[in-house]
Amino acid sequence: MMVPYAVVRANNLPLDALDALTGSAPIEAAAAALAQAEAALIPLRQAACERLHALAAADGARYRRYIDLRRAIHQGKTLADIAQRHADLLEGDALLRQWHTQAAAIERQQASLATLFRQQLEASRASAQALAGAPLFLQAMALTRAQLHDTALAYARATAFGDKKALNDEETIYRYLTRAAVKVSPFSTFTSVGFAPLADAPDGTLLAGRATAGRYSLDRAGFFKLYDRFVLRHRDHCRFRLTDHRALRADGQHAYLFADQPAYYAYRTTFATARLKSTALFTEGADAQGWLPWPVLAQRLPAGADPGALLEKWLVSGLLQVSPALDDEGGDLLEQFRAIARRVAGDDRAARPVAQALDEMAAACASLGGLAGAALLAALDRVHADMARLAGLLDCPLVKTAGLVYHDSSLPDLAPLDGAELARYAQQVGEFVTHYLGVNFHSGFDDAQLAALRAALPPGTTVDVFAFHELMQRCLATPPASSEPARAALPILALYRQIWARRDESEIVLAPVRSTPAAGRPFAVYGHLCGGSFVLNNIDSGYLRCFSRFFTFAADDAVLQACRASYGRALADACDFYDTFGFNTAARPRLCGRRIRLDVAAAAGPGDLALTDLALSWPEGAPYPQVLDRHTGKALALRQSGLFTRELYPKLLEQLLQLGMADAPRYFAFRFGVHQVVSDAAPTDVTRIARVRYRDIVLSREQWWVPKACLPVRAAGEEAFAWFRRLDAWRRGHGIPQRVFVRRHDAALVLERDVSNAKKPLFVDFSAPLMARAIGRIFNTAFALLSIEEMLPDAADDRARHDGQRYAHEVLFESTDQPGDMP
Repeated sequence: MMVPYAVVRANNLPLDALDALTGSAPIEAAAAALAQAEAALIPLRQAACERLHALAAADGARYRRYIDLRRAIHQGKTLADIAQRHADLLEGDALLRQWHTQAAAIERQQASLATLFRQQLEASRASAQALAGAPLFLQAMALTRAQLHDTALAYARATAFGDKKALNDEETIYRYLTRAAVKVSPFSTFTSVGFAPLADAPDGTLLAGRATAGRYSLDRAGFFKLYDRFVLRHRDHCRFRLTDHRALRADGQHAYLFADQPAYYAYRTTFATARLKSTALFTEGADAQGWLPWPVLAQRLPAGADPGALLEKWLVSGLLQVSPALDDEGGDLLEQFRAIARRVAGDDRAARPVAQALDEMAAACASLGGLAGAALLAALDRVHADMARLAGLLDCPLVKTAGLVYHDSSLPDLAPLDGAELARYAQQVGEFVTHYLGVNFHSGFDDAQLAALRAALPPGTTVDVFAFHELMQRCLATPPASSEPARAALPILALYRQIWARRDESEIVLAPVRSTPAAGRPFAVYGHLCGGSFVLNNIDSGYLRCFSRFFTFAADDAVLQACRASYGRALADACDFYDTFGFNTAARPRLCGRRIRLDVAAAAGPGDLALTDLALSWPEGAPYPQVLDRHTGKALALRQSGLFTRELYPKLLEQLLQLGMADAPRYFAFRFGVHQVVSDAAPTDVTRIARVRYRDIVLSREQWWVPKACLPVRAAGEEAFAWFRRLDAWRRGHGIPQRVFVRRHDAALVLERDVSNAKKPLFVDFSAPLMARAIGRIFNTAFALLSIEEMLPDAADDRARHDGQRYAHEVLFESTDQPGDMP
């Protein structure tokens, strides 16, 4: 069974803009012709050198001149210098004349290419400046980072590009322009998102229209951090209580705390344990719910203590909860913050500038509806300026400087997709997962570590969630076995060994396996419709994980309800974690029937639990521990229905999610295993790995892996065209296509989902004059290996068309065939 809709992400700039943006088509044709002519000169040069050797031996009088000419030809001296000194010798022999004619033709071609290079540089720059002023692009830049919008506007009007800053700005804008035209980036303001219904053999193009509707998401993590600072400033107006994340152990009472990770703008992403000497400070005299006003707490602080510093430490670490608080599921955070600020400002004049700034930001956000073009951009500028003003008023520097983030538009009028075609691809992906990865291609836990946990948690034993975490920490410290038979037999490892052994084939076609019923577990598929094939980007576990980031873009919840109904009780009875983890956009919809909240919350929905309500046990014969409701003893089905990137999740929740979905397919992208086998092989030269296919699924694009030491490096002061010629010769010498995507890989992060910007794929056109400088700078950054992937699909991809133009796009669909999916 398929979820009845597919998510479609389409880029905001047409793919057809790429030729003018790169200016590479005439460059590629001329450079290819020049490379062919130079290849034809190689045997002529060798023949000419042999001829000169023979002539020198037969003509003693001109022996030295023949040898000098031979040396000049062999060393590749300039033709003008050779002709000036040795014109008579060149004209006196037919073979030498042939070499001279070919060399002269090459010089003319090179001079012509140099002129063309300069012309196309200017032409592509003009195209880039024109595109930089496109409203959808400027809107995306305003939502990416506020200052980039100004940089884009300045670039669109620039007339001089001689200094380093201007060239660096141009590189930045150009990188975003190509991303907006070519790369369908997850969670990007450069794409528009919609839901295409599945139908039987639909007609027409995917983008029946190109209408977009504005959808703006508040930077929720930023607002939580701003509110923390507001509470610290106006703490006399607040009440506080000790977290319920406490447990009495043999060595005393411990608190389990969730705090910010400053390197990211995610909220509450770290997990730590703190031993409490006493809780009396926070509990004596509290009301029935445990609340105490700050003036009461402040009187109990040790003499000389800094009240603000202590409260900040307790609040940011999660040791204390605050009331009033922003309810992450309670509607508009901005309105909540405004209401609280207005109440405080009634008694505290110092809060009035914050209340006024919030009012102005609310007015700016309210004005966004129905605006377009310059008026919309001006409104976005006001939102960003108000966010910056709030940050300044509250002395709270933010990683994300924009008030609005991520996707800025939705596609409300997508044409239907062929449900039978997607079902065929889903069947083939299911076969691949089952037979080449194993349904559980790895739970994330090493078998030796699980054995240690099994010994520490015998059958019949139940522990609370925090005691379990401490057990897990000790067991995860167990070194994995180096030659584990069970791990060595994992199908996924055999798959990569096969790929490495067959890497030199023209195309690696995996043997088809007998079609079998689905394994009973859902999975999501991300990729591109390309002719009669599906080009795979990654596979993920299901339960609407690939939908949860996009439901807020629908005008109503009809799509959400239809997709949720396709899972039936499997989602209705399941639990998902809820908090502001990961990338922070608008409120994530409730996909599962229940939620597990981090701390006890007054606004919890029916059936919701707090983390302290969980316990774990390991039933006899079960492959993994089970998560229980500690009050009823009932096993809980945990489903991760949002984006999961472990750098952005607290460790405790990561472990629980791994256990809760250990028997479901995990995130799979072919490149991680390829990185592993390449790193293990430690190549010393460029290594090509053929395209990999299973039936109609392109599992992996053709790739070239390059150790950094093997890359050409632009010399200091090297002229742009000379660098382009060296780069072009290197690229053609290794059979690398003109247009590719490159990634830089850190040897220490093999198999890791690195979310840093430096590790995102970059579009590269080796024949684009405007990219020559950027390529040199990419090659000079810090990494161990560079991977180069063919651009597939490319301009032939025509499923997403509007007004005769093509748009790069990605389709996300989900298989749900799991009627018995209940604990």
